[in-house]
Amino acid sequence: MKKKNLFMFALASFMFAACSENLPDGGDDGGGIINTDGEAWLSLNIKAGTTTKALHNPDEENGTTNESKVDKIMVVFFDNHLSASANPGVVDTKEWGSGDPEISTPGQPNGTATKAFKVKKTAKAFLVVLNPSPDFETIAGAATDFATINKAIIDTDVTSVIGAGKDYFMMTNAKGQLEPTTVVNSGTVTVTDLDLVTYPTSGEAESNPQKVTVDRVAAKVRLFANASYTGNSIDVTTVGWALNVTNKKYFPMSERTETWMEGGGTTNAGDGSPRNTYESPFDIWEFGSYRKDPNYEGQKTSMTDISTTPYTDNYTYYTHSNVPTWSAVTAGPSTNPNASKIPALYCLENTQEEADNYQAYSTHVLLKATVVPTGLKLPGGATYNGPANSDTDVNDSGNVISGKDWIKVGKGYYSYKLVIKYIEAELTSKYEDKDPDNFPTSFTTTFNTYISYLAGKSGSGVTAVTLPTKDEFDALPGANDAERVTSIANKFYQQKVIDNGADIYGSISYYKGGDSYYTIMIKHDNDTNDTNNKLGEFGVVRNSVYDITIKSIMNPGYPVIQEPDPGKKDEEEEFYMSIEIGINPWTWYEQGVDL
Repeated sequence: MKKKNLFMFALASFMFAACSENLPDGGDDGGGIINTDGEAWLSLNIKAGTTTKALHNPDEENGTTNESKVDKIMVVFFDNHLSASANPGVVDTKEWGSGDPEISTPGQPNGTATKAFKVKKTAKAFLVVLNPSPDFETIAGAATDFATINKAIIDTDVTSVIGAGKDYFMMTNAKGQLEPTTVVNSGTVTVTDLDLVTYPTSGEAESNPQKVTVDRVAAKVRLFANASYTGNSIDVTTVGWALNVTNKKYFPMSERTETWMEGGGTTNAGDGSPRNTYESPFDIWEFGSYRKDPNYEGQKTSMTDISTTPYTDNYTYYTHSNVPTWSAVTAGPSTNPNASKIPALYCLENTQEEADNYQAYSTHVLLKATVVPTGLKLPGGATYNGPANSDTDVNDSGNVISGKDWIKVGKGYYSYKLVIKYIEAELTSKYEDKDPDNFPTSFTTTFNTYISYLAGKSGSGVTAVTLPTKDEFDALPGANDAERVTSIANKFYQQKVIDNGADIYGSISYYKGGDSYYTIMIKHDNDTNDTNNKLGEFGVVRNSVYDITIKSIMNPGYPVIQEPDPGKKDEEEEFYMSIEIGINPWTWYEQGVDL
């Protein structure tokens, strides 16, 4: 059984009071009117709504004070809704800073109403932007239509939408629609656009608020892990973590879409999936918990080489020559009541269509750990005593010393000098055999192939070893066969292999300093046997918290940071973890992983 994913959205809730300017005679009809011309009054009541945890009431979580504070408000008004016009025109833009009465006192869970303000009565729909990024402010200042307002913004640094001090979170309409709008899901989703209703006086405007929810543009990821784990013949100490393959582009307001688990219809209906049974309480409108970002479509067909454009224009990623700054892991579990205060990493929303569920296009976690193999054995089965064998990488109990190099050959763990012991034992059997020239030397050949790979990669100083024939062996200097075997085996021990060995090739993995790296794909949708690589299973969505809890680490990871692989499906990761993922309103996703 696969582990279940839980997802929640952190929502900030806003109240708009629709209003209309005073009638020419100063009268007050006591009711709202549809905008026609001239100006009308509008008031804002801003409140950050409670955050609920998907499928886990009453586990609720508000954003932190920094995640919820509002220093600036921008409201862009349009002459139509998106459903009525492919590109509504901008008719008015309002913006206030922290000292203005229109901002009032934003709060969580409650705020106070703003002073009413005037807006053109030709306005029919609006976009709310809290704490707009500098790039968005520049665009909005000159924009005349929705397409320009909501064009993809390129930004390599998430700081622009969360603030340098992580206290200036950009937020926009949560529905992925211009407001006012109602959404009803009765088997099929119905979106109804409502004209902006106004009132004849500022007082009435402030007394008749209309709710509007907003989402933080950024996604949030938290990692919970122990300081150490004991696995299968290994001890693991966690070092740090980072986010990899993060998006460089975002839409100010992204479009909602249903995941495969959420969608209706009959496609794949016979495979056991709970289609048309909506399982996303964090999406209060049952409108779709997934989003479409600027890189949503066509990645697999357009990007085959991650070292060139357009891949480098769309994603930030790390390699072993371009390592991230590692964040310290935090002790779990994710159900910690103070979870919202635990350090987190933020990134831009990153989603993809089903065909692009590949590691190269999905934001994931890199975990760095120090892995120490224990109980190493000599070829005969006795405990490998490091000091007795002049091996400074292993102690007298056969345990690799923390921070020292070691090598994985197939499923076995070795120090470099222990590898030489196994080569020596295999070559002894070879040259004692009746037909030594045809004697199989699988261990020796495997390691020699790795040396050849390093020689081709790193150049001079690494040399593959040619095994002598029986006649050549007999002609070698040495008092006896044992001395001659030892001299051949020692040729496999090379300083340049130590210097350049951190790598993986075939069944050989060289762990420099015991450093081990794990790739953890972040899951958005509920993880069942029916969701493998389906639409919405992977990705990070705005205003969502993804909690990843490392439950156990039973195996070593990669010896180097792997380059994102355009050919590797998200569900095909070799190194397994037990993860619990949750998302918060913030919304909370929880994922458990066994490595």
